[in-house]
Amino acid sequence: MERDEFDALSIRLADWAASADGVLGLVLVGSTAAAEHEPDPWSDHDFFVIAEPSAVERLRATAAWLPSRRSPIALHERDTEHGAWVVYEDGHLLEYAVFTPAELAASRSGAHRVVVDRVGDLPARIRPTLEPVPRDPATLATALHRALLVGGGRAARGERLAARRHLVDAAGSLLALAQLLAEPVGPADPHDPWRRVELTDPELAAALDALLARGDATAALGLAALAERVAGGEPWWPGALAHAVRARLATMRG
Repeated sequence: MERDEFDALSIRLADWAASADGVLGLVLVGSTAAAEHEPDPWSDHDFFVIAEPSAVERLRATAAWLPSRRSPIALHERDTEHGAWVVYEDGHLLEYAVFTPAELAASRSGAHRVVVDRVGDLPARIRPTLEPVPRDPATLATALHRALLVGGGRAARGERLAARRHLVDAAGSLLALAQLLAEPVGPADPHDPWRRVELTDPELAAALDALLARGDATAALGLAALAERVAGGEPWWPGALAHAVRARLATMRG
């Protein structure tokens, strides 16, 4: 979607939220907010609607209230307790959640912009949602090695697709560890360590991309070595486990 059309849809959503019955606010999130990073042609629309309790179920269950576009809606599907997703026939994706003011504390958001506030204190209410869910580095490190051990075994059996799934899990733990250990960088997403790694740590991104493309026991061993370089010096690093897993993976290559 071109930028002028993208912004026009955001404005129409704000106009709707400012006057619709039962609607108390609109919060644009992610690139839709154009706060920390601008939307590009591949951005989707992400937003929260704040509504009165009597209106939330109607807004979650149907897309009839969305501003009309030249491209009709191909699908509206509710996929969480609070939210739904919409795809237009031109492929534009829209993801939204509807909260009462009291439910807003259950949300998680990073970059955001409050564009309609009929409650009067939405910025204060959304502030606690900016904090990511706490993650224990020791647990991430042990989960990483478990995924490598299982993934290496699958690869040794010739189950490359199943192996790659576990290696992706290990890579996710590694990215979470790297994010915990690094200083915050502008485009990083505190809620999703996979996002924008190519910008925040291009060397790590390139290494992971190459290893995950292999999907074999050698890749698992490479991920183990990469994880040790990233976090091996930390006091919570499971040294004995890491040694055992790397030794086992070394026997699986072939």
